[in-house]
Amino acid sequence: MKNIFISGISGFIGTHITIEGIKRGYQITGTTRSQQKEDEVKRIIANELGEDALKSLTIYHCDLNSPDNWQEAMKGCTAVLHVASPFPMELPKHEDDLIIPARNGVKHVMDAALANKISRIVQTSSIAAIMYGHKSGKTNFNEHDFTNLTSGNIVSAYAKSKTLAEQDMWNFAKENPELKITVINPGFVLGPLLNKELGTSAIAILKIMKGEFPGMPKMGMSMVDVRDVAAAHFNALENEVSIGQRYALVDTALWMKDLALAILEVCPEYKNKVKARELPIWFMKFFALFNPVARSIKNDLGFLYDVSNEKMKKDLNITPIPSKEAIQATAKSLIELNLV
Repeated sequence: MKNIFISGISGFIGTHITIEGIKRGYQITGTTRSQQKEDEVKRIIANELGEDALKSLTIYHCDLNSPDNWQEAMKGCTAVLHVASPFPMELPKHEDDLIIPARNGVKHVMDAALANKISRIVQTSSIAAIMYGHKSGKTNFNEHDFTNLTSGNIVSAYAKSKTLAEQDMWNFAKENPELKITVINPGFVLGPLLNKELGTSAIAILKIMKGEFPGMPKMGMSMVDVRDVAAAHFNALENEVSIGQRYALVDTALWMKDLALAILEVCPEYKNKVKARELPIWFMKFFALFNPVARSIKNDLGFLYDVSNEKMKKDLNITPIPSKEAIQATAKSLIELNLV
């Protein structure tokens, strides 16, 4: 499987996966949405691995909402890593702005893979497809949990988009028994940035370092370093035990105040911007009456969501980079890129 197809190589995760693949000797066909993004990916690859590495990379322009070019781009490939998915820079005006392209992307990628008789697929999902819509107070999760979209509980547009796209992938597997599918469910993805193309997680760190928050909400989440995410995709691809499985990729869960403290430890000069104090739950609920971002996390206040990484460590041989190190790598990258 030395010729592989990777969708969405210009994103934060996608570019790291592309670099990891070239390092492992793969010939990669990747997709971006535009020539500008193609040029930026090539600049990063050349900067990280040298100009010769570009010989291992072919790029097509594809859009999640259009079937054009996907089938042509996959010709000659033996496996697909479907990484591309819409990510919100801000809360979307309508949830379909995320859900429709996420689901369309799965359909177009899988239709093209089946047309090219490619059976080996690894999809990038999220722990957002695991953790939400459950009974109140549930804080421990593993790969057997699926976000419940019919519970009546509030589930964010992003979580819906990841859940529905993953469910679509498993439906393709049921309808096409020849498919060998693995799903990767990363946590809050942090780590070294390669350019100013920030993912949702890095944007959150950026806002904290710019002093946009008066303090940290009392909530916690499971995080993962992007370098582990990249390695996990290939460890899954190269290991048949992963076929038919989904894998939560996380390190230890941290409270948001601990995230802020990790930033201050490596960037003490930002002490007047980064507010590590924990905001009272009553204050956040009151603030949620006026602020849509605060409203979107209201039901998570007071909970430290912990997702098991035992399966990841056992099957994919990933010993996670500590969350603290991933946080600090993101913070240092934001400074180096002159974003703060």
